[in-house]
Amino acid sequence: MAYIQRRKRKKGFTYTALIRRAGHKAFVRTFDTKNRAVKWARVLERKLDIGDYSDFSEASKLTLRDLLNRYIAENKHRKKKDWKNEEYKVGYVLKDTIADTNCLRLSSKHLAEFRERRLMRVTKSTFNKDLSFISSVINTAIHDWGIYFPSNPCRALKREKEPQPRNRILGKDEEKELIEACALSKCIYLKPMVQFSIETAIRQGELLKIRFKDINFKKHTLLLTDTKNGRDRIIPLSQKAFLILSSLPRQFDGKLFPLTRNQLKHFWQDTLKKTNVKGFRWHDLRRHAVSIMFSEKNLDVPSVQLITGHLDPRVLLNTYTKLDPEKLVSKLG
Repeated sequence: MAYIQRRKRKKGFTYTALIRRAGHKAFVRTFDTKNRAVKWARVLERKLDIGDYSDFSEASKLTLRDLLNRYIAENKHRKKKDWKNEEYKVGYVLKDTIADTNCLRLSSKHLAEFRERRLMRVTKSTFNKDLSFISSVINTAIHDWGIYFPSNPCRALKREKEPQPRNRILGKDEEKELIEACALSKCIYLKPMVQFSIETAIRQGELLKIRFKDINFKKHTLLLTDTKNGRDRIIPLSQKAFLILSSLPRQFDGKLFPLTRNQLKHFWQDTLKKTNVKGFRWHDLRRHAVSIMFSEKNLDVPSVQLITGHLDPRVLLNTYTKLDPEKLVSKLG
């Protein structure tokens, strides 16, 4: 039962309604008439009786900026593999006007306006990732911090249609030209890194983490740790891949390829400029390698999936496989 208290003021009276329920903090609100106080109390008590009440008062005092700052301060992002990327996302969202939008008023309209501004600088795929990140922060506020929202507005905004995945692989003569150019690079590791990537379809990040102790010389396998999907995996090494690793000089820290991402990027781009290989990225080596595994080495999907580490075979087939129709003609008979 609500308690209504009348208080005398300079210009008449005010009526304060107080409701206490187990499991909830006290609900208090002041009105200029007793009738309004009683009406408010009845509505609120009815909602409490049927369990249909959420207190949005905290959300009304916060902005998206507050949520983002708390998300970083509590290291929520550190639990994820790409936490550095999330720190970067927080940085540019905080610079946008959407960061100062009240959480209770944040709607798909604000997100749509943010989308228009963002798409002037990034691709549709990047914006979709931005939207998913903001949605994740709001979900953290709802589930971890107990901040009530009427709903997550990110779910109401339709994702942008993304372009078809890249299908670039090396042509017949391009691979040879690229390898020859890498051999002339100032970086002695560039050629073996490219060749090893073509043999194993390894990711760049995995390639740079390989250490001598990860090689099993008896079984011709390689242990890849701390991979993109968070799982370690062991991949088989072809004779060529094994010889590449065996021929590399030993480093004091155990790394086989002692380069940073930025150093590799510099040598890679410098080498590409000296070739006729156009529109090719380092990550395209992974697609090129997967296509070879299917078309030339005749490996089945489970085998290739074990090597590449793809959890979803659909991604493996749709994004990382491009077969040459001409090479299939002889197999069809």
